Amino acid sequence: MNKFARFALVASPLALLGNLSHAAAVDVTAAVTDIGAQATPVGLVGVAILGVVVAVAAFGWIRKGVH
Repeated sequence: MNKFARFALVASPLALLGNLSHAAAVDVTAAVTDIGAQATPVGLVGVAILGVVVAVAAFGWIRKGVH
């Protein structure tokens, strides 16, 4: 294969990919807003789980102290 044919074989798909750069940007504001709104409920669940873990640990410490 000569040099020009090799160049044409490589350059033709790259020329078609150049049009993809003109695509419109994806609007992600709704997704970002929804994710941001979930911070409070996720924090509350984390605090509840931490409270259960502390309660179980405290129960174990008290139980060891009694025996």
